[in-house]
Amino acid sequence: MITTFPERCTQCGLCADLCHETCITMTDTGPFIDEATCSTCTQCIAVCPNQALAWNGVAPIRFDRQRLPTVGQLEELFKERRSIRRFKRMKIERSVLEEIAQFGSYAPTHAFNLRVIIVDEEDLIASLDQAIVDNCRWIHRLAFHFKAAELLADWFGYGPEMRRARPKIEAALAQGHSFHSMPAALIFVVGPKNVPLSDNSAQYAMANMMYYAQVMEVGTCLWANGPLFIDKHQASRRKLGLKPNERIFAAMYMGYPAVRFSNKEIGKVMAIQWNGGGLSSPITHCAWSAAAFTD
Repeated sequence: MITTFPERCTQCGLCADLCHETCITMTDTGPFIDEATCSTCTQCIAVCPNQALAWNGVAPIRFDRQRLPTVGQLEELFKERRSIRRFKRMKIERSVLEEIAQFGSYAPTHAFNLRVIIVDEEDLIASLDQAIVDNCRWIHRLAFHFKAAELLADWFGYGPEMRRARPKIEAALAQGHSFHSMPAALIFVVGPKNVPLSDNSAQYAMANMMYYAQVMEVGTCLWANGPLFIDKHQASRRKLGLKPNERIFAAMYMGYPAVRFSNKEIGKVMAIQWNGGGLSSPITHCAWSAAAFTD
């Protein structure tokens, strides 16, 4: 929660003026914060020139802008990021996993009760992997053993995606694992089912964790099957300690990379359209890659 140091407050009112929840009122003793409507965005802490506001009594620290990365450094970071699917047989220290997970709290969010579940026990990872394989077996039988299923998929526009997924599903069934190699850890972002925009908030948190893991030399891969299948698998939910009113909104698996990528792909870019009209066209000098989350 937001706490204050009244002796530092000069009554400038900047925190109240900036508060988009309008939950801060200036009083003779400093800002009064209505906790019932506060979204805990902490912008008031970040903007206060006298560091008179804090999180749970821990005083903030001034930004050191000399440590901010350059545009070139960020470009290198973003283009180096790849989805890692082959890992060394090495554990990740729990202190490292906790450090990575904590950076999710700095992401933009509309869901203020998200929490993180970290799985690093091999038996539990194997159990969740088997749940995915069982789902793949069921999907393969339903989608590819009946002509009517293929016709329905084409009717609703899912046919091309289903055919694209078939080799992946069959590879998982052949090897008996959904992972190319077993990861060292899984991270799930979970929260109450009834909070709007939780999916978006969880993805923002995952992006923070993913890039922080990268600079820690830990490889990551967003795990679409986590929210899609594990969330509906009751035995897996129990093993993860999910509450009845909670959903898995995002998942990621991780480990130390067994393969090191050397090259930046340059030619694949995001198509850009201005102001909702005209033809969209790729901008060849754009630093964003369309492969950023799809490689």
